[in-house]
Amino acid sequence: MITDFFLDKFEYDFRCNQRWIERLKQHEDELNTFIMKSFSHVVNVHHIWMHRLLEIPSESHTWDILPIDYWEKLAQENHLKTIDFLEKQEITNKVNYTSEEGISYEKDMMDILYHILNHSNYHRAQISRELRTLDIQPPAFNFISFH
Repeated sequence: MITDFFLDKFEYDFRCNQRWIERLKQHEDELNTFIMKSFSHVVNVHHIWMHRLLEIPSESHTWDILPIDYWEKLAQENHLKTIDFLEKQEITNKVNYTSEEGISYEKDMMDILYHILNHSNYHRAQISRELRTLDIQPPAFNFISFH
């Protein structure tokens, strides 16, 4: 079932975010603006997309830099909203939304859900590279190691 597929992948995404937040907190004084901005972006974008799917206003913008202590709270909220959405909605439907630039779109819900997952991994890889330049070992986030 497609819902089970997404439930599993979002559990992986949430656990990754938890590991990343823990590691980044351990090195908070060493983090540069790129890392702070990029990880904030990961949780912001998930928040924004879920609010678009739920058709409610979001509380943050894509590139808002959040305090490191807020990441865990927002990641938890994102996860709970995503799981609730997956369990209650017919995800084969389309959704209409307006981008931050004011452009209207209609997209498949499944494509948006996949985008959230893909987007998170893309930015975690960028952050991983940046952490290595600071001699900080990034946490593992390979999906195949998750199970």
